[in-house]
Amino acid sequence: MGAIENYKIEIVQRTKEILENYYPDFQSKDREVTFLMNCLLGLIVAISENEKRDRKILKGSLDSGFLILIPDKVGFIESRNVTEDITDKDLTQLNVNVSHKKELASKEKFWFVNKLRNGIAHQNIQGVNENGSWVGVRVWNMEGYKKDFEIVFNVNELKTFAIKLAEMYLE
Repeated sequence: MGAIENYKIEIVQRTKEILENYYPDFQSKDREVTFLMNCLLGLIVAISENEKRDRKILKGSLDSGFLILIPDKVGFIESRNVTEDITDKDLTQLNVNVSHKKELASKEKFWFVNKLRNGIAHQNIQGVNENGSWVGVRVWNMEGYKKDFEIVFNVNELKTFAIKLAEMYLE
């Protein structure tokens, strides 16, 4: 194990290498989602905490390159008291306007990563299962008692997002 010279960069590099090189080991043991969630949390915390100071990487609105990394099943609202799954419902019966992926372009990259970070860090996570297998995760953010962000990743989307986020940070 080598010495760390620049923690902010090297922790992201090492996590990216782990994702690329060891994913098959965890996949063969049916632990890939746990592995991906742990790696993603480490990446997001490292990146978002460093970005709070500088905003060099996550500055500006979500552009087309970043939007491609985001699953279609995403929903967000502007601070309303909703506890239902906002990715699956329009919630018009509650007079709440739920925005989806197409409206994310109006949001900032840091806003998105921070919502995801908070959801994972506060363990607002639910497994998505199909035919007895864990195939993804639903992650949401709470502002007080109000759910204001939710996203559903399948395993491949989760892996791609984690690796691409690391690459973007390292560029």
